[in-house]
Amino acid sequence: MWRIRLDAPGGWLALEVRDADLLQARFYTLHLPAGQLQELKLPDPNTWWLGLEDVHEHVLYLHGYGDRKLGQHKGIRAFATDSGIALWQQPELAFYGIEEQGLLAYDISQESGELLLLESGYGKTIQNDISQKEAADRVQRFHQIRFGAVQYPHLYREGETYFGQVRDFLAQELDCEPVSVLEYAETDTCLVVSYYLKTGVNKLDNFLAIFDLNGFLHLNELLAGAIDGVGSDTFFIFMRSLYFVQNKTTLKAYSL
Repeated sequence: MWRIRLDAPGGWLALEVRDADLLQARFYTLHLPAGQLQELKLPDPNTWWLGLEDVHEHVLYLHGYGDRKLGQHKGIRAFATDSGIALWQQPELAFYGIEEQGLLAYDISQESGELLLLESGYGKTIQNDISQKEAADRVQRFHQIRFGAVQYPHLYREGETYFGQVRDFLAQELDCEPVSVLEYAETDTCLVVSYYLKTGVNKLDNFLAIFDLNGFLHLNELLAGAIDGVGSDTFFIFMRSLYFVQNKTTLKAYSL
């Protein structure tokens, strides 16, 4: 499991799964209310040089690469989330972000810096003279609307006050010594904490714990073992469910 994107209003997850041994990438959509999993229908068997950009309003976007050595994105392919069928593509444009009326893109061969607004369903240009500042403002404003129903954890670093408070709680309840960073989220029914413990030489184990508001432990599960460093956004909460990826291979969900 390489990358996950969420279409919160539509209740869709987009998944990018990569196999480095076979040099293959596969892309899926998962409709959360129904549990419906759909693989994209890609005509090109060489999928390694494709990647997941975003998903919004029942459309999933993939990118290609202009300069593979630099990892420069080039090309936009759009697919229907419910069927996996290709809708349109713009091979000369690069994806910038999602705003209220569609998606923003730019031509990497042009030096003007102006961006285009594309209609999401057909890829047609709606506007072609958007400045970089205006584009950034549009994406940022719409981000609050897009993900208003999604709860991502707060990141607390070692040495910060809240880190110490949550660490002390975990030490008392689980008899452990969390290090480096903690991710914390609180709902009306529970507390969710992602934490790290030292294991071996310069290695960490990442755990996820769920407590009710009385401090009773309901789950304490290993997310990844013997890893080199810490991450962020190791879980998110949406539609009263907790989602996370375990060992980079398994997507799990728990009802809260």
